[in-house]
Amino acid sequence: MTDRTLYIVTCGAPLASRVADGVSAARLRGWTPYVLPTDAARPWLEGQDLADVPILTGNRKPTEARRAPKADALAVVPATFNTLNAWANGNANTYPLTTLCAALGSRTRTVAVPFAKHDLAGHPAWLASLAVLRYAGVRIVDPHDGSTASLEPIESGTGDRVAENFRWDWVLGELESSGEIRGVSQ
Repeated sequence: MTDRTLYIVTCGAPLASRVADGVSAARLRGWTPYVLPTDAARPWLEGQDLADVPILTGNRKPTEARRAPKADALAVVPATFNTLNAWANGNANTYPLTTLCAALGSRTRTVAVPFAKHDLAGHPAWLASLAVLRYAGVRIVDPHDGSTASLEPIESGTGDRVAENFRWDWVLGELESSGEIRGVSQ
């Protein structure tokens, strides 16, 4: 197994409570993980065993060296309504969004696990943003069952249960599957 760098971008929703599980699963599969939380995700990380995992927040200063090697892949778990729409629209106004936008531009293998309730998923921007990201090569994984063929919104009040039943193997399997992203071998 080769050592590969995985950025785990996490947003503020119940599935962020499983980041430590993702770190462990990634390490078992030969990845070196780095966690990039949005501001809303930081409270979800409290109490998780992430002591030795680099957590990258905020932009580095011009005089600072690069804090992490270039990512071989990115996992966006969970991808909330706000982050997913901003990312699809090219808004790079936070460190996690800058990283996500750069990954699209460099065609870095990326898997996203959208996590939005019915009312937000019913907004027209949601479907448009999913279409943009899919077109750009992002693999979309349903947090309920790991499906890449369909995506169901989160029923209000069930976020914790969906998070509890989520399997990181769904994400890592998609990252490791062979294939091409927009004609570029990965």
